[in-house]
This record gives sequence, structure tokens and C-alpha cells, in this order.
Amino acid sequence: MNSCLQTFGSNKYDLNRLSNFTLYGKDGQSKYILTPCSFSKSSPCYNRTLPNAMSCQYDRPLKSWSAMAFLDTKSPWSRNNNATYEENPSGPGTGIVMKTSNGDICFDELRFMTTTYICDRTVLHPTIMNVVQLAQCRFTAEVRAIQACPLE
Repeated sequence: MNSCLQTFGSNKYDLNRLSNFTLYGKDGQSKYILTPCSFSKSSPCYNRTLPNAMSCQYDRPLKSWSAMAFLDTKSPWSRNNNATYEENPSGPGTGIVMKTSNGDICFDELRFMTTTYICDRTVLHPTIMNVVQLAQCRFTAEVRAIQACPLE
């Protein structure tokens, strides 16, 4: 995804380096799957086909799934917002923040997800993310990975 290439000052980031990883998270009610900058594979999303979805949520009590975010310009909904980016507020070179607001409809609004990718040179093959549902239809996720570090 072109927008996954970002430059902030002298720091260049390429989150496409994470597109081969499927990241998993969970809370008391839901399981979450994210394939950064690429489409989620159908098997992790409980064998559901989610065309062009980057992430999905599975609500265990309701036994239902939803797309959390779609690739840029690929949302089936009329408000087809692209992801926005900023450098991690912890400081230059510490990572990048991606904000998406183009997921499936959730109580008459689109799901909103803020994912903070933290530069962590000790995590070579990320598989997990921490996810918190802040409010109805609003989520935050944290991913630690060497791929979130600036390009050298």
C-alpha cells in the first residue's frame, strides 16, 4: 500500500515490511486480526472472505465478525477514507501511528482504529498486538516490531 511509506523529518518508514505478518490480539469479548498494509487472509478471520480488509474483529458472544479497516480506497462504504499517519508522539525514530476510519458500519458509524507501530529491534517476527476498545466502535492497537523502525 503506497500510503504505508511515510517520511517524517529525516525518518523514513515502510510499514509494508509488516504485510507478510498476521498479528493477533484479544480482549474479554473479541479476537482481532491485523495484516498491516495488506489484506487479511481468510483463514485467520474465521474463514470469512473480507475482500480488501486489513483487519477484522470476531465478537465471541455474538459469533459475528466485522472488518475493522480496509485498504486505502477499498472500503465498500460511501465514506471511503484513506489511512492517515503521524510519527509516534514518543519522539522521532520511535515508530509511526496509523489511523483508519473506513471499517464496517458499527451502530451507524464506521469503525475507527488507531494503531501505534513501535520501533522495537528485539521483535523480528511480530505475531501479537495489544488491542483496547476505548468506546463503542473505537479501538486502539499497539504493535512492537523492528519493521516499525525507520529505514536505515
